Amino acid sequence: MVRVSFRIVALVASFLSLPVAAQEMLSAPASMVPAVAVIDDAAPMLPAGASPNFEPPVADGAGGYLTPNRGLSAEETTWHLRVALNVAALGCRGAAADQLIDGYNALLTMHKATLATITDAVAQRYKARFGANWQAYQDDAMTRLYNFWALPPAKEAFCAAALGVIRDLGAIAPDALPAFAATALPRLEAPMLAFFVEFDRYRIARTAWQARHAPASVMIAAQAAPVQIASVRVGVGEP
Repeated sequence: MVRVSFRIVALVASFLSLPVAAQEMLSAPASMVPAVAVIDDAAPMLPAGASPNFEPPVADGAGGYLTPNRGLSAEETTWHLRVALNVAALGCRGAAADQLIDGYNALLTMHKATLATITDAVAQRYKARFGANWQAYQDDAMTRLYNFWALPPAKEAFCAAALGVIRDLGAIAPDALPAFAATALPRLEAPMLAFFVEFDRYRIARTAWQARHAPASVMIAAQAAPVQIASVRVGVGEP
């Protein structure tokens, strides 16, 4: 008695039903089969230094972001400039580190009176807004501001921007510091904004990539129900 799998019979039949050219291609050595183009659709790469769980500030709907540097008074703008340069002096390394430290110390010395007035004005603003608990609100805001300027993925570009601001600051008179801060603060914030844009583009690309791949695997898993192929026995005396 000879047992022939129905699967084998079906495969042979399907092969013989193919055009001659197709049969020759299937039976040809691998080296003779035309190469098939492979489309590179690798998953998007996370921006350098970024955490996958990072959350950029909320977008403002006009191509920008609602950072801690939005909606500031002239005094707050100057204060935020001082905080940014403080972070640069503390965190930036390399050949420019000494220039940043010396420049920041010069800022504190040359503009001491102006900075004292600004410090008091900022405190008064918090007192007017938050009453008896103003100090806690200001401390929380300053913590978030320091963390904003210390964003690791933007550090290199931020330090370069800070060095340029420090160099320009040396020629600024004390009474011109607020006006200088209004133009210098956007320069310092630019590396952060550039990173936010890069990260949002990555998130969009990642979502699109997942949409191309994840649903397909789910569909295949859902449709891949087990199929049982019966085997038949072909032999003498069998019906």
